[in-house]
Amino acid sequence: MSQEARYDTHFSSPADVEEFVAVLERFERGEISSEDFRTFRLKRGVYGQRQMDVNMLRVKFPGGIMSAAQLRTAAGVAREYTQYHKGHITTRQNIQFHFVKLADMPAVMARFDTTGATTREACGNTVRNVTGCPYAGVSGTEAFDITPYMHALVRMCLREEWANNLPRKFKMAFEGCTHEDHAQTAINDVGFRAKIKDGVRGFEVFVAGGLSTTPRPAYRLHDFIPADEVLARTEAIIRLFDKHGNRKNRARARLKYVMKTLGEEGFVAAYEEEVAKIVAAGTLQRPIELPPEETAPAWNDRALAGPRAGDDDPQYKEWLRTVDPQKQPGFAAVTIKLDRGDISADQFDQLAELAETFTDGTLRAGNRQNLIVRWVRTEYLPHLFATLQQIGLADLGSNTIHDVVSCPGADSCNLAVTHSMSLAKHLTRFLKNAGKSADSVELARSADIKISGCPNSCGQHHVAAIGFHGTVRHVGDGKQVPEYQLHLGGGFDADGVQFGRHIVKIPARRAGEALLRLLDLYRDEREDGEDARAFFRRVTKEDVVEALGDALLDSQFTNLREDDVFDLGQERTFDVAIGRGECAA
Repeated sequence: MSQEARYDTHFSSPADVEEFVAVLERFERGEISSEDFRTFRLKRGVYGQRQMDVNMLRVKFPGGIMSAAQLRTAAGVAREYTQYHKGHITTRQNIQFHFVKLADMPAVMARFDTTGATTREACGNTVRNVTGCPYAGVSGTEAFDITPYMHALVRMCLREEWANNLPRKFKMAFEGCTHEDHAQTAINDVGFRAKIKDGVRGFEVFVAGGLSTTPRPAYRLHDFIPADEVLARTEAIIRLFDKHGNRKNRARARLKYVMKTLGEEGFVAAYEEEVAKIVAAGTLQRPIELPPEETAPAWNDRALAGPRAGDDDPQYKEWLRTVDPQKQPGFAAVTIKLDRGDISADQFDQLAELAETFTDGTLRAGNRQNLIVRWVRTEYLPHLFATLQQIGLADLGSNTIHDVVSCPGADSCNLAVTHSMSLAKHLTRFLKNAGKSADSVELARSADIKISGCPNSCGQHHVAAIGFHGTVRHVGDGKQVPEYQLHLGGGFDADGVQFGRHIVKIPARRAGEALLRLLDLYRDEREDGEDARAFFRRVTKEDVVEALGDALLDSQFTNLREDDVFDLGQERTFDVAIGRGECAA
């Protein structure tokens, strides 16, 4: 049984597209202001870019579940409506398309509508895409499959005015695994972690987490609630936010600031007040219907008909290191490592064919800008790898230090300082060609690298073992040096989340050499059995600065290099240009 058949993954409505067309026409006739239209289009997933006359479109996929039909639609959209003929997988399991003309948005929305995918409430002050563990249903450590509960919550909030006219954006995530937080519940406005207590399914509930410029770990609101109270208690939290969120200062409007203003006791009291209203109405318990048990996809002879990797092929053997066995014997989950989250139009089509050949017709996006192929029979693995090689998606090192995450940065975002995507490419090149530091890279294999083009943490630099965010240094004579603030030691563990420490700023063009020196420091100074994240959590700033040496600018800029005034991937001297961003609009 396919995921699409097991779950109702259709969240679209033709009426949404019709309304967008009607409001767009009113805007073009001058009947509504540009500000009112901006508010409207953001709630429909249409986001302004740094460039004039083009926009980004964000398509939501709750839990990251994408069908073959949706992948083929993405192929057509990327090919026909985007400047560079590609789409981008985000850290919140969406697909984004950049450089799309506003006039083309209705056609694009209509295409996705026919496949069940929606852009509704993908941006703006709404309940954003609800994310979920991409291993839900196949993980050997999960309490239970969180997918039906996640989908029920999506449906409760979608198109509801009380849930989508909020002071700011609102993010939620579900995790089923007991040892890992793949869904990053600790940095969401509401995070649910599956638990079973006395034979009853339920969730541990965390609230008011978030990143941006002032990261805050989520607060444990409940150690356990029964699963049939998830919808009602989430409604109470959203209504609390609607009532107490700051509508005058959007920079201080997220739920974490409500927690800061009210304090933990005040927050809980306000929450219980909302719950009491729901109890009085008799709607605290809202049972969620569970789908039939998932069964393995049928055997597909086509999976064995194509090319096959040799068992002794060193690349295939290296790739197998990142393949995860499922709890179902004889099946595996395979992560497809994407280059900075990008997928070309042709690759979208090829992935659709791959999903129908090797698995149940669906793929899932993770939060490291990758795709996960689940329910792959172990007999198929050498054929799957060979197929991935043919379509250019067999890059090694998924979910390792080689799997660098980056926001789009100044390639398209108005708020970005630096071209973070170019830094991701730069660091990847240094990791692959590490020379005498190759052993350091291998030792630090379990670490992760995340990059943001500004302090707002869209690339999640705060929660990486090694994080970078874009900034600028003025060095006199009108010169500006693009730099990256280095963060060390962030990440998730059984206790929640730890945020990386600010260490030092590194000129953009020196970041690759600085990274290798940092990894050499780990190689030389680690304790027995100490992983890279733990080391970077304890290493002193002084030791890091000493190890990086002349990879840093000195205080008088006497070691300024000629190319320091160029951002990575750019041929013009750096001149920071920050516009009006819409993520706080």
